[in-house]
Parts: sequence; C-alpha cells; structure tokens
Amino acid sequence: MKNRQDRSNNNNNDNKNYKKKKQDDLNFIDINANVSKSFTDLWQRYSPTAWSEMYNEYAKYTTRMTEIYQEYAKSSERMTELYKDLAMNADKMTQLYKETAESTEKMSKYWLNYISWMKPLSENKEQKEKQE
Repeated sequence: MKNRQDRSNNNNNDNKNYKKKKQDDLNFIDINANVSKSFTDLWQRYSPTAWSEMYNEYAKYTTRMTEIYQEYAKSSERMTELYKDLAMNADKMTQLYKETAESTEKMSKYWLNYISWMKPLSENKEQKEKQE
C-alpha cells in the first residue's frame, strides 16, 4: 500500500513537473516571439534602407528650411528698403512742415503789418471826418 501511495505521489509530481515544463516552454516561445519581433522592429528601424530613408527625409527638410531662410532674407531686405523710404519721406514731410510754418509766419506778419497800417488810416479818416 505504501508503494501505491508513493507511485501516486510520483505521478502527481510528474504531472506537476510536466505542467510546469510545458508552461516554461510556452513562456520561452513567447519570449522568443517577442525577441524576434523586437529584433524585426529594430532592423526595420535601423536597417540601411531605413537610414537612407531618414537621410532623404532630412535632406528634404534641410532643403525646405534653406528655402524658407532665403525667403526670410529677401523679405528682410525689402523691409529694410521700405523703412529707408519711410525715413526719407518722413524727412521730406518735416521739411514741408517747416516751410509751411515759415510761410504761415510770414503771412501772419504781413497781415498783422497790413492791419496795423490800415488801422491808423481808418482812425485818420475818422478824425478828419470829425473835424469837418
């Protein structure tokens, strides 16, 4: 009877060992699948073909950035020219305002002079009329 129990225990242990071994094998297969998948991903990412594609993309990017910088430089030059024109026009406007101020001052003096000259005449006429 003891023999039977030993055999039964051995069978149970064998079954447990078998199940454990089977599970370990499945885990190993999963690990191998993951390793091969990650290796494939790694190869696709860093293979010479992928590097050349990345290099071509980078070359396109730098070409486009160069074009954008050249457009920016042209726009900056044009803005500089426009600001210079604006400054020259502002100087011209300042000169015109100065001339206008001078002309206005001359005309004001002329009219003040004329009015002050006319006033005594009108006063003289009034005095002559009173005397008569």
